[in-house]
Amino acid sequence: MFVIYALLSPNFLTIRNMTNVLVQASPLLVLAIGQTFPLLMGGLDLSQGSIVSLVSVVTAAVMMDHGFVAGSCAGLAAGLGIGLLNGLLVGRARIQPFIVTLGMLYVAAGAAMVVSDGSTIFGLPRPDVDYFFWFGGGYLGALPVPVLIATVLVLAAHLLLTRTRMGRHIYAIGGNEQVAIMSGIDAANVKVVIFTISGGFAAIGGYMLSGRVISGQPLLGSGELLLQSIGAVIIGGTSIFGGEGGVLRTVVGVLVIAFMVNGLNLLAISTFTQQIIVGAIIIVSVWANTIRRRKV
Repeated sequence: MFVIYALLSPNFLTIRNMTNVLVQASPLLVLAIGQTFPLLMGGLDLSQGSIVSLVSVVTAAVMMDHGFVAGSCAGLAAGLGIGLLNGLLVGRARIQPFIVTLGMLYVAAGAAMVVSDGSTIFGLPRPDVDYFFWFGGGYLGALPVPVLIATVLVLAAHLLLTRTRMGRHIYAIGGNEQVAIMSGIDAANVKVVIFTISGGFAAIGGYMLSGRVISGQPLLGSGELLLQSIGAVIIGGTSIFGGEGGVLRTVVGVLVIAFMVNGLNLLAISTFTQQIIVGAIIIVSVWANTIRRRKV
């Protein structure tokens, strides 16, 4: 893909373009890393997009009246709270993840509309707005802050999955939940942790996106963001059946989507055609994974 785009577009391999792609992809990467956890369990988190919207408007609304620190804490806590509630309903109440997160998609989206009264919250005071933008589009020296945040979260999630007991439990539940329970794993608690992590990562991604647009937008997480989050994890090779995959694979999936879309934009390929290509790649990825599992 890189070779083809480099030959067809002289602007593709420039430092400026590479940096812009990584900055633009950072919030999606954060969401996709969070989405990796429920997929490894054999579940799904459909509420991520709505969490992004809720975090955006709560952060902006509280920041307007109480300042940057209070707004940031309130917004992130709102997203984390939705994730925790998802986990309790899936783990403790034993409701299917698809049903829980589908319902929470509507709940969080509706809450975002209620908080913002259905309109964008803008006009954040200074210097709060400058601090807010720093997390979404600022630089630390020559390094983009969103890329640094995403990198730190990638490393933390990778270590959690590969170097801790909780990580081993997540893989075990995804591989065979009944066997995991018979082995003494508290599956309910693990599920609570999984969806809390997913909600927390969605909250951070929403916070970064809101900082980039320096406003609270009740529709910020609508559209393709959720589908791209799920698609990136699948394209990276994490199995939708659970028990196989990881964070580093998700990074690859996000970069495939980000650079593919960027290259198509540089080549003036229509958005509709891009959607067809991304959808086809997702289908092929799942098909390849299914064939591999049959051979095993």
